[in-house]
Parts: sequence; structure tokens; C-alpha cells
Amino acid sequence: MSLLLVVALLVPSLSIALAQPDPSRPNLRAHAVESNAIRVDGRLDEAAWATAAPASGFVQMNPNPGQPASESTEARVAYDADALYVGMRMLDSQPTAIDTQLGRRDAGFSGDWAFVGVDSYGEGRTGFVFAISAGGVQRDILLFDDVRDDESWDAVWDAAVTRDGEGWTAEFRIPLSQLRFSASEGPQTWGIQFGRDHHRTNESSFWAPLLPSDDGMVSRFGELTGLRGLKAPRSLELLPYVAAGVTRAPGNAADPYYRTTAAEPRAGLDLKYGLTGDVTLTATVNPDFGQVEADPAQVNLGAFELFVEERRPFFVEGVDIFSFGRTRAYFTNDRPQFLYTRRIGRSPQRDGFVPDAAYTAAGDEGDVYSDAPVQTPILGAAKVSGRVGRFSVGVLNALTPRQMGRFQAIGDDGVLRLSGEVPVEPLTNYTVARARGTFGQTLLGGAATAVVRERGDDGLASLLPSGAFLAEADVEHRLSSDWVVSGVVAGSRVQGSTDAIRRVQRAFPRLFQRPDADYLSVDSTATTLHGLTGEVALTKTGGTHWLGSVTGAFTTPGFDANALGFQSRADIANVGGIVIYQQNEPVGPFLRYSANLFAGAGWNFGGDRTNTFVGGNLNGRLRSFWSGGLNMSLWPRTTSDRLTRGGPLATDPAGLNLNLNASSDSRKMVSGYAWTGMNRNELGSWYHGVEVGAEIRPTSALQVSIGPGLDASHTARQFVTAEDATQALPTFGRRYVFGEVDQVGVSMSVRGSWTFTPRLTLQLFARPFIAAGRFDRFSQMTEPGQLRFPVYGEDFGTATRDSRGVTTLDAGDGGEPVTVKPDFTVRALQGNAVLRWEYRPGSALFVVWQQSRSGSLDDGDLRLRRDVRGLWRDDDRTNTFLVKLSYWL
Repeated sequence: MSLLLVVALLVPSLSIALAQPDPSRPNLRAHAVESNAIRVDGRLDEAAWATAAPASGFVQMNPNPGQPASESTEARVAYDADALYVGMRMLDSQPTAIDTQLGRRDAGFSGDWAFVGVDSYGEGRTGFVFAISAGGVQRDILLFDDVRDDESWDAVWDAAVTRDGEGWTAEFRIPLSQLRFSASEGPQTWGIQFGRDHHRTNESSFWAPLLPSDDGMVSRFGELTGLRGLKAPRSLELLPYVAAGVTRAPGNAADPYYRTTAAEPRAGLDLKYGLTGDVTLTATVNPDFGQVEADPAQVNLGAFELFVEERRPFFVEGVDIFSFGRTRAYFTNDRPQFLYTRRIGRSPQRDGFVPDAAYTAAGDEGDVYSDAPVQTPILGAAKVSGRVGRFSVGVLNALTPRQMGRFQAIGDDGVLRLSGEVPVEPLTNYTVARARGTFGQTLLGGAATAVVRERGDDGLASLLPSGAFLAEADVEHRLSSDWVVSGVVAGSRVQGSTDAIRRVQRAFPRLFQRPDADYLSVDSTATTLHGLTGEVALTKTGGTHWLGSVTGAFTTPGFDANALGFQSRADIANVGGIVIYQQNEPVGPFLRYSANLFAGAGWNFGGDRTNTFVGGNLNGRLRSFWSGGLNMSLWPRTTSDRLTRGGPLATDPAGLNLNLNASSDSRKMVSGYAWTGMNRNELGSWYHGVEVGAEIRPTSALQVSIGPGLDASHTARQFVTAEDATQALPTFGRRYVFGEVDQVGVSMSVRGSWTFTPRLTLQLFARPFIAAGRFDRFSQMTEPGQLRFPVYGEDFGTATRDSRGVTTLDAGDGGEPVTVKPDFTVRALQGNAVLRWEYRPGSALFVVWQQSRSGSLDDGDLRLRRDVRGLWRDDDRTNTFLVKLSYWL
């Protein structure tokens, strides 16, 4: 079992209050040695190891919680002025069956692993985990809030393994500069944990017993004593890089901004400095993310913004202190996310920046060309994080420069008539500050975010607020060993020109312009907007079988976190809860299983019930190590205040959702998974999806995975357009047009990983994606609150479709006809190859090739043979080659 799965089994990734100290925690004394007394070669043949005290008596967490480990493991700890050393000896009755699977650094594959967790703060909440596989692959994970994990955390450390006829051995050297602690000449007591994943038996065992029913992980560590004379390592780490990229893309040869081949040399620097033993400064100048995998292609017909995972190393590393704004609960409703770092370095937000004068100057026979950056670069960013007294603190600041869009108007005679530059993104500063302290059984925290933009020209000032600010406070209090109450509240303030604030009021999360919402209205004179959000939760966090939580939350109509957060909607108050039954010990054919029931409901601030649901889950793992699950949910009719995207209320139909999943034994050379889901509602809308996947490991060095997916849906009410029409009096002078749409999508993710050595890997990735949507039976809302809308050409008016697929809708009431053509077919192919060589600890060479292809049609038909061929023939094809070299000092 992988280390990641061990962490995931303990408790969901939720914050947790400090667990009660356990006087029965095992104790181990560290052995002081002279510098360079231990050579890290995986052999434990130095005299220091023979005199160091052993830690033994490992206990299973699974598959038989609380039972002694089936194979013996011992661990020892030594230290000198610069590093902590750990030696672990793993005996195995079948040494030829030891799994030596290879993978890239930090890969979380199934295999034989040894790991050590260090709580150098000694306060039971933060753990630095270092792991190595029997094949010599390293992983490091930061544990925070006792059980939450940050897999992106990276440290520079060394380890080695050896195998023999009785088992295998792991030896670690962890520089003190990679840990955080308070310097002291006197004795210190740290938390320490040792663990082992045994591949053949799928067994996970720990030195300090850790059971699935336990509430906490770092707080369950044992004690490491005997540490003396530790000096604060005010280390300075520099990671300069140089990179050269070449991009080849198709384009118009007449375009003055087009280059067949664009070369881009880059250089930058990452810096880490230990201000004290407990506080670290991390900074980056001109960061480069060229080796990061591209975001997947998606189709979005809704008004909600799609959430895209953060992949950039600087922002995903060290997220522990910057994770705030959530309560301790197993089930929550939709709520704002206060920090979404994808906002930093986003695409420029000003589209259509070319002035009308350029088109006038070019004339009807001339051409207008434009060019704007695809992404906003980051000039620099810095983080300060660590502990000050009883508080964990963190500050993040980033600066992005003004970005300009260029244009040229060229007449029909080829003469340049007009050119210029227009700001498309202002100079912007982003700041986040966070602090959280422990006071007995209570955790108190607070945070603030700020986005400040330069005013820029009138176009940007009317588009974007000049400032957006948020302040948050949170609390957790442990009522008993198994019960926690937690809460969070936050306020927001957005300021800017009247045009910018009017846009914020009318944006989809708020929709102040809704005509039948008598408690909302757009204030055209406002230059600020304020709002509040909050949540409270009561959670049963521990116990042999029963867990659960109940939550209540609200977000006022004026709350806005989208400048530096992610918020789908405002104007909501909801309640919800879940009851969980878990069986963690083997029973019958099951190694473990769980079941839960959940329910919830929500209302807007006008009293309209906007959602209600009830459902349940069943999940289990068999003794054969196959696993599966079933999920079902139901919802009755409710009111939709978002369907018309700023128009009147409508009625949402009742419906149901069902999905199933299964996965095979991941220890095998070939393993797989399958998922299928469906939903239906009373209007006839439906969705069916299926996804299967297989992972093949023909050798210890090669891993290939493939995951095709297919989904099809029919949506009875898909928003198409809304237009002014004085004849549509019941709907407040606007026509709201919808259509029935049939969609089909196919995709496939293919990954390959060839590990030459644990420090030299080649990764390949490809994802073809095809989707099509065809609209028919267009309808119009004729009165607020409707469930079924009258259809053009059937219930009223006419609908005429021409040979080009353009449909003209005439309501027959004397108003202007509406012309629509929403059908689509889109194709995309994304692929990359990344060769990564860690030629010395902390230093790496990347050689990257990326290719993207895309194409589109407006016929709304998915023809698999045509579209698969089209993926390879589409002219919109971009190739990027990158070489990047970094050197750790």
C-alpha cells in the first residue's frame, strides 16, 4: 500500500483539532555521533548504528488493525551537528518477493516502502515525512493540522537501500536545514514515527500504533529524546535556472505579429532562507513553469467558471499555513474558496481591446491584426512561513506586470494606417497573510487577502475593480476526545469605478439584476461592494464505527472572493449533515467497508428553496484487495435563481443520480478500474458516462496507463440567449431562449513512465478529446416560475432552420425574431514528453516537448472516424521544445 493511501485512510483532508497527549506513547533516544561518522549507503555497518537504541514492535494499521506486524522491523536514530540519520531494517520471510518497482521521485505507487515522520516542533500537529521504496525511490510529504497532507512539499535529503537474503535496509540522512525547530543547547523532545508498507501482504504498520479509528496522525507519533545542542540552521538555498524554449505554430503569413518559430530564452531564481530555525523565506524571481503539464481540454455550456487544479510548483509547495476558510466536517455544501492561486499570473482579462478607430482606418477591404499575451508573467513572489511562539504564520506576496495588447490596421493597399498598444492587464499585487495559534483545546486563526491593481486607462478601470480585500477568522474547539466544533466567518470588500462595481454586482455569482428579486437591485452609483460568509460545524471525529458531522453556512449576496479566491455563487444559506458507519477490521469477505447517509437543503436570501437532496454511499474492500463503491442521491423540485442567468426564477425538476465504481488489486502487474454514472430528471434530461482504466507494469522500470472515457447526455433546458423584447411583458421585457441539446464526448488519457534510475525518468502523456453538441426544440420562458417552457414551432410561433444550420425563432408576437446557431463539434489533442534528470540532490535538468492540436466545426455531429482523423490533420497545431537547467546551491 502506498504511503499516500495510508494517509488517505486515516481521515479525509480536513483540518483537525489538537489531540490529547497520550502518556503511553513509545519513546526512543537519539544517539549523538561525530560529523561524518555515518556514510549513507544503505548498509548500517558503522559502529554508531550498533550503539543506537532500536525501535521495534511495529503494529498493523491494516489489514488487521492493532495486530503485530507480520514481519519484523527495527529503526534507529542518530544525529550530528548537521543532520538527523535514520536506519531501518525490514526483515522479510520471502526476500525474493520484495517489490523493487521504480518510479519518478515523489511517485505514489504501490510497493515496499519505509518511512520516517519527524515532528521537530514537538507539538503534535506538523510532521515532515521522508520515505524510500525498496527500489530506491524517494518521497517526502508535509503533514499539517495533524492529518492533512501536502504531497508537493519537497526537501533536499539523501537515502540509500540495500537488499539481502533476509530482507532489506534503508538509511536516511535528513539535513537539519530541511526541518523547522527551535535552537536549544539543552535537551529537546521531538515527535517521531516509523512506518512500513509491505507489498506482498498489503500491510501497513507503525512503530507508534496508529489505527483507522484514531483521530489524528502527528499527535500519535512517539517521542524522540536525547537531542542536545541543536543550532538553528539559518541556511540559504539558491536554485537558479536557465531555460531556452522554441515554439512552432501555424498562422497567417501576412500577420505582422506572426512568427513561424518563436525562440524565448529565460532565466530566473528560486531562493529559500532560514530567517530563524522556525521561520523560512521562500522567494522566486521570474519563475518558469514550462515543465508543468497542460490543463485538460473541457467543454463548458454552463455559466459557472470551471475550477482548474493548481500545478505550478511555487504555489503548490508549502500550502499548509495557507489552507484556511474551512471547518472540520466530513460533508459540506458549496462554499467560497478564499485562496485560489491560479488567479496569480492568469490570462489577461481584457478581450476585444482593438479600438473601433483601427477598423475604420483599415476600411472594408483592409485588415486589422492584433496580438496579446496568453498568460501574465509573474515578476516575483515570496512566502514567509513558520512558527512564532504558539502561532503558525505565513505571508505570501506576488507581483504581476502590466500587459499590453498590440494592433495594426493595414489598408487594402498594404499601407499601415494605424497602430498602437492598449493595456489588457494592469500591474497587480497579490497578498495573503495567515496566522493560527493553539490555546489548550482551542485553535484560533485569522487571515487576510488583498488584490491591488493600478488604475490603468479608462477601459481597464471600467472592467476591473482597483482593489479587493477579504478578512477571515476561524476557530476549532475540541469538546471531547471524539467531538469537535468549528466555525469560520469572513467579510469581503471590493472597490473601484462605478462601471467596475456594476459589473461585479451583475456577475454570475451575484446577479443583482434579477427582476423578480425584490431584495436585490443594482446600484449604478456604488464604488464599493461588501459581503459576509460563514460556516459552523459539529463533527464526531473519532470512534470505532460511527462518525458524522452537521453544518450550517451562509453567503450574503454581496460577498465576493473571486479576485484571489474561487466562488461559484453568493446569496445562499444552507444546512447539511452526514452519518458514517465504518468497519475497519476484516469481517467475512471484507477487509473493511463503510456506509453513509447524507442530506441537505439551501435557500437564497429571498426565501426561495434552491436545493434539497438526500443520498448515501456504500464502499468496501474485499480480502482479494478488490474494492468498489455505490453512490446514490435524490432531489425534489426546487427553485432555480440561476437558470436564466440574471432573469426570473424558474422551477428545477426532481431527479436522481447513481454511480458505481470498482478497482482491482493494485499490487498486480496489470490492474484496472471502472466507473459508470447516470442521472435523470422529470423533464427528460439524462446523462450516462463510463470510464475504464488499466495500469500495466511489465517491468520494474516501465509503467503504462490508459483511461478511455465516454459520456452522452440530453439536456431539456439549456440556456441559449436572452434578448430585450418589449412584447415579453411577463418575463420583464426580455426573451429567455433555451434549447434541448444532445451531447456526446469521448476522451482518453495515456501515460507512460520509464524510470532509468530513481533520478532519471522519462514521462509521456497524451489526451485526445472530442465533443459535440446539437441543439433542437428551442423554447422560451413565458412566465416566471415555469418548469416546462413552450417550444417554438410546436406550442407557439415558428422555428426555421436553414441549410447552414442557422435557426430563426419567431414568437409571432410582433417582436424581432431571434437567430441562433449554437451547435458545436470540438477536437483537441494534448501531449507532452518530459525527461527529468536529478543530476545532484536538488538540481535537475528538464528536456520537454509539448504539442497541442485543436479544431472545431459547427455541425454538432460527432463522427468518430472523421474526428479522430481530424485530430492529426487540424492546422491549429503548436509544438514547444524546452530545455531547463537548475542548480541547487
